[in-house]
Amino acid sequence: MEVLSLGVPHWKGHAGDRTDGPRSRVAIGTFDGVHLGHRQVLDGCDTVLTFDPHPLMVLEPQQVPSLLSDRRRKLRKLSALGIRRVAIVAFDRAWSRVPAEDFVESVVVGRLGAESVSVGQDFRFGAGGAGTTTTFDQYPGLSTRIIPLVTQGPAAEPISSTRIRRLIFDGDVETAAKLLGAPLALPAVVGDGGRLLISSDFARPAPGAYLGFVDSHACGLRVRADRTVAVTGLTPAGAFVEVTFVKRAP
Repeated sequence: MEVLSLGVPHWKGHAGDRTDGPRSRVAIGTFDGVHLGHRQVLDGCDTVLTFDPHPLMVLEPQQVPSLLSDRRRKLRKLSALGIRRVAIVAFDRAWSRVPAEDFVESVVVGRLGAESVSVGQDFRFGAGGAGTTTTFDQYPGLSTRIIPLVTQGPAAEPISSTRIRRLIFDGDVETAAKLLGAPLALPAVVGDGGRLLISSDFARPAPGAYLGFVDSHACGLRVRADRTVAVTGLTPAGAFVEVTFVKRAP
């Protein structure tokens, strides 16, 4: 899978700026967790345009949600879904000032050669959030696919990153896994005594005992009140590991 890092466009895109070669089908979004709702947006697309860091880290740091995955895990999930190219906007203050029209012309059409765009129904973009799904309608030859919220469960509650975070905070990692399409897997640092340290940037399960994996090794996991993770049945090897929460321990 090809991964591109996009700098801020310094030109206004025109037809002559468009990339040569096959046209692309582009899904746009943050896609934190690449959950089942995201996968409806991604369906049929070959290219993903995403943002790292999360735009709220720049615009409203106090409002940044706990993340469900890091960049490496997100790319791994996207590749497994058949995405062949991921363009990453290194979001900063300069990017936040790019008008929605310039974003479409210079990046979506110009750099990525989009013939179609797939987004969620509430998608907003560009300076001041002025761009909406209707902004794409201004560009002849660019079709737009707008995906409504995907629901699951007897209450028909939307599948969203917010809902999944709430489940994780409550310790219901099994239901969270069903909505994510895979068990929750987070990066961790091995600290003193083999205890795992997971950054507060990520959604960490409620204190309690769980079954899961450290890297590919099955083990018990006990999340402590300080949200560090004690490991049973295994001595973690290496400075950095991946910890996967499968279910609550019986």
